[in-house]
Amino acid sequence: MELERFGKFTLLIDGIYKNIHKIKLNTAPYLGIKGVHIFWIYSLRNHPEGLTSTELATRSEIDRSLVSREVAKLCADGYIMSVGGTGKRKNYNSRLVLTEKGMELAEYIRREAMEVQNLADDGISEDELLLFYTVLEKLHNNFIKITKEREEALSKKAENE
Repeated sequence: MELERFGKFTLLIDGIYKNIHKIKLNTAPYLGIKGVHIFWIYSLRNHPEGLTSTELATRSEIDRSLVSREVAKLCADGYIMSVGGTGKRKNYNSRLVLTEKGMELAEYIRREAMEVQNLADDGISEDELLLFYTVLEKLHNNFIKITKEREEALSKKAENE
């Protein structure tokens, strides 16, 4: 049972991730952006006060330097703009906000995401969805804790060698 549960969990999570990734990869070129930009534009839509590159990196669990490079492209293409920020770390501490063009794209992404979400929710009750997301969030937090503990243990082991 234990091995079956691990295998099923891994295959299901990987399968869901891969299908979401395919949807983003198939949609992004049509929109004139990269797949990685979709979540950032969607996130900025939900934060009209803006987010920093560091916050976007943390939310999407992507390296800050990649976010910084890609944000520069989104700025150049007129989807987002940088406001505020000072000093040497201006690229990391300025707030990124959607432009009017970016807001139009974000609204399109929101509609597409809702359509996909509604299709994926087919046959699942509101109670089942609520329970699913509660459990999924707990699993996510547990995996963060496990990863952190294991990274710390490996780091200590490397220091002692």
